[in-house]
Amino acid sequence: MLQELSAWLTESQLNVLFSDTTHLETWLIIPLSQSIHVLGIAVVMIAVGMLNLQLLGFRVTRQSFAEHTARWMPWIWTGMAILLVTGVVQTIAEPTREIMNYTFRIKMIMLAIVLAITVSYRWQVKKDANYWSGERQNLARSLAAFSLLLWLGIVAAGRLVAYVGGIEA
Repeated sequence: MLQELSAWLTESQLNVLFSDTTHLETWLIIPLSQSIHVLGIAVVMIAVGMLNLQLLGFRVTRQSFAEHTARWMPWIWTGMAILLVTGVVQTIAEPTREIMNYTFRIKMIMLAIVLAITVSYRWQVKKDANYWSGERQNLARSLAAFSLLLWLGIVAAGRLVAYVGGIEA
């Protein structure tokens, strides 16, 4: 199924447009998309770092964790929206390199897990501002450490996609 999707995208007009570096109108699409993608990664990593570090006990502000999540979640979701758009552009430009790659698939699995953790942070503090403190503090610290490891793994996997993990058809 993924192989068919990759083949279909390779033959699509968007692939032709996004991967064409021979015309003045299109030669900057991928470099610009990659640059914006890197900026989106920076925004997301700073925001999730701030949340997870607070749960780990590193406080850089006097805000509660509930206030902290309210402050940083818009940054995370805006950054994720930017990453989605630029990631789709890059995937359409080189579908086989992305879709037919074990490293890319592992990255997407890690992303799904870490986004679920991030959503749970905010969802729980909306119901109970002190949810992640007290008896749940050890759970919060474990989730924060796991989350940070996954985010770092996602960044590393994103870089490694270009070098490893290709699936032979």
